[in-house]
Amino acid sequence: MPDCAAYIRVSTEDQAELSPESQLEEIKKYAAREGLTLLPGHIYADTGISGKRASRRPEFLRMISVAKGQNCPFSVILLWKYSRFARNQEESIFYKSILRSKCGIEVISVTEPLVSGPFGSLIERIIEWMDEFYSIRLSQEVRRSMALNAAHGRLQSAPPFGYRASGGVLVPVEREAECVRRLYSGFLAGKGLYALARWLNDAGIRTRRGNAFESRSVEYILRNPVYTGRLRWQERGREAIMAAGSHEPIVDGATWQAVQRRLDELKSRRVPRSRPESGLKFWAGGLVRCAECGSTLVYEKGGRCKCNGYARGRCRESQRVGTAELESAILSQLELDSGACAPLRFELLPEAPRPDGAESRLRDSLRRAGVEHERLLDAYLSGALTLEEFEPRLRDIRSRQERLRAELRGLSPDDTPDSRPSLSEQAGAALTSLSAPQIGGIPERNAAARSVLESCTYSRREDRLVLVYRLDM
Repeated sequence: MPDCAAYIRVSTEDQAELSPESQLEEIKKYAAREGLTLLPGHIYADTGISGKRASRRPEFLRMISVAKGQNCPFSVILLWKYSRFARNQEESIFYKSILRSKCGIEVISVTEPLVSGPFGSLIERIIEWMDEFYSIRLSQEVRRSMALNAAHGRLQSAPPFGYRASGGVLVPVEREAECVRRLYSGFLAGKGLYALARWLNDAGIRTRRGNAFESRSVEYILRNPVYTGRLRWQERGREAIMAAGSHEPIVDGATWQAVQRRLDELKSRRVPRSRPESGLKFWAGGLVRCAECGSTLVYEKGGRCKCNGYARGRCRESQRVGTAELESAILSQLELDSGACAPLRFELLPEAPRPDGAESRLRDSLRRAGVEHERLLDAYLSGALTLEEFEPRLRDIRSRQERLRAELRGLSPDDTPDSRPSLSEQAGAALTSLSAPQIGGIPERNAAARSVLESCTYSRREDRLVLVYRLDM
């Protein structure tokens, strides 16, 4: 008796489709009728998700991953309808082809039986095309309906900061509404966006999503006409639709217009910044982080840099420091750690020949693993990952790096661990590149620093700079 899995999907677009429970009930009836065993641990369900893109359906992707595994426990996937599998014909054909030809798994709709052979395949393609056509038409109807609702001033989005929704109408939340009024009055009194964001954060007030306020989130509030009693709706690439709403305004129209004029005036004063091709203004750019919040120190005019979190209103420490002073401190520490006590001799070396074949592929994989390691560390330091999420992924990357290095050493017998330069030797090599003006520009020096440094943290309050060396050299 073949074992089978079930895939269930309910989108937010089509309210006529069966509920997840009803779909599962139909699938169970079919399995019992056809002598199939439905595995309880392999019932995959995506609820409230469109079928247009598989990348947005986590349970679908998990099912495909299990199917491609070496010990896949099922040989059949049951669906209520083929439209549950995908609303995109290209993706439907792609994933069904992988499942059938490479995994030996059949995809069956319990309500759309097909005959075997070429005619059955033709009918299946017609069903897929009709599902995609239906999805396109439905999407057009939804957009048309939303545009009509917007023109009539009907609420069709989540309530903004300062309001809550009740019966399809926005109702002011008094504490938040008072904050909105003070933002408008404070801005007209001369306060900047950053200062206003700091005021909200210091008061313990958070955005609708529970995040700290930034300059851009304050500007969004100041630009939003909803606070004057109007509703705005905009479809991507099209002009916004503005209509009078039925909700109570928080600020008057004259105040809102005055704020718009000041915002436009401040925007006109900004001098467009011309960024160098590399995007770096100093060679330590992107390498040094704030000891307080973990944000990167970014360049500001006058040859200085400051905490990006402070610039956005999320951090209380500016960490403002001159770029030359910061780079000099890094060089001094590198010199100390490399044991350099005599004047360094500089030598330009020809570029090493590019490896071919298996060695090239292994080195490319090792380079990509290094990039993945840096991005993982960035995500952890920025708070996007918890320590519990960070540690196992870090172990996985380091294990992969060790395996790749072992394979490289197997290709090159002379490249033993003992022959690799020591940390102090590599720090000295980086110091040579950073100190020699004739060796490249800012991008090359940045690369030299990153070759030995994982990151740096700077604390202006403690007058301390910490260098974190790469452990995977």
